[in-house]
Amino acid sequence: MLVGLALGSVLLAPAHARPARDRAAEGIDCTTAVSTMESDLCAADRAEDADEALNAVYRQVRQQLRQQATDGSCSHCDSAEQQLVAAQRAWITLRDQDCAAVYAFNADGTSRNGARSHCLTIHAQDRTRQLRDFYEL
Repeated sequence: MLVGLALGSVLLAPAHARPARDRAAEGIDCTTAVSTMESDLCAADRAEDADEALNAVYRQVRQQLRQQATDGSCSHCDSAEQQLVAAQRAWITLRDQDCAAVYAFNADGTSRNGARSHCLTIHAQDRTRQLRDFYEL
């Protein structure tokens, strides 16, 4: 799922939409992945996990803004939510372009998929931290 995510899917897909991963059942131990394929699969799993964590925080922030707008504790939270949505869409574009550049840089080697997955992971983790910090979660 996440390999396609880098090139333009929506960030807000529900976490339960993907089948559960069981790399052990496939004979893959991500702590000691030996082949490029195993490393790529494990890197994609980490990127997907980071994306799911980001989605959860993003939903939480939007809910918080809606709640504060509804209860009157924040007179500008409706506008803040709209701006957050626009910012998240712009961030997705940045992430996708940045990770496409990382993929292109590594296109001649076997590490291109893992490099793109790592890029996606770092972006998602950084954005999750930003949202937690900005909205005091």
